[in-house]
Amino acid sequence: MNAHRILLCLMILAGSLAATEPVAVTFQLDWKPTAQFAGLLLARERGWYREAGIDLSLRPIPKDEGVVSNVVAHARWIGSVESGVLLQSRAAGLPVKAIGTMLQGTPICLISLRSAGIRSPRDLVGKRIGVHADGDEAVKYMLQRAGLDRRRVGVEVVGYDLTPLLDGRYAAVQGYSIDEGVALRQAGHDIEILHLHDHGYAAYGQVYITSEAFLKSEAPLLRRFLEISRRGWAAAVREPDTIAGMVVSTVPGTDRAHQRGTVEALIPMLTREGGPGSIGRMRRKTWERAVADFNALPSTPRRLRVSDIATFDLQP
Repeated sequence: MNAHRILLCLMILAGSLAATEPVAVTFQLDWKPTAQFAGLLLARERGWYREAGIDLSLRPIPKDEGVVSNVVAHARWIGSVESGVLLQSRAAGLPVKAIGTMLQGTPICLISLRSAGIRSPRDLVGKRIGVHADGDEAVKYMLQRAGLDRRRVGVEVVGYDLTPLLDGRYAAVQGYSIDEGVALRQAGHDIEILHLHDHGYAAYGQVYITSEAFLKSEAPLLRRFLEISRRGWAAAVREPDTIAGMVVSTVPGTDRAHQRGTVEALIPMLTREGGPGSIGRMRRKTWERAVADFNALPSTPRRLRVSDIATFDLQP
């Protein structure tokens, strides 16, 4: 074989190898890389994304940055947010869409001591509750669905300290069932958890979002991402100890028992709308309810349609 042929073969081989190199994709988390993202962590650790041609980086959210704005500003970025955050961002004109969801419900909840007797929204009447700034609207939806005048419930925006709940200053506080709920139970507190999605709040948690530009240009890659993420979640629920070990070895200050508890608390929400085969999927009906509720708010800057918010074409 002459030198020209050898050079040509080497060039073809190099091109072939380059074509199989995984594509770098950044996933912008809306929290630290804890067990809250168990499916992604496990799939990445085991190389499943790379096998599918995706070199996935998981990026924790810095305090001074937003998930949606980061996803919009960078090429080949995906992110996760609560569905309410996506609605607000889309109404503000940011070009993002949901392509799937980790959770078919939301961990947003009201936590109370069991002794307070709060088993339904109606038990909140005449009580004082603390909510976070980003959960205030969710509580409004729940009270409205329950037919309750918000003026009959003392709703106050508070921080993340749970002491006011434990010392009786608030009858209930907003939290995340997979975080504060787990921590309180593991600390021995007898608590009641009122999930807002069980009482009229149509929402998804940890929704996969990406820019319209990425969606338009590389839909097959995004479809592969969803398929591998689904595989990761299906495996993660069978291996809570593995996930807990991964997190405590990489995230300072995390606790193994808490991380395992988080995985266990996530399991009912992964398949809430359709059983084991529905992991990662969204329902149009849920988004229709969420959009209708959002459009009915006096503070909504722009009315939305489901087609503005989500695409269902890529779901595995």
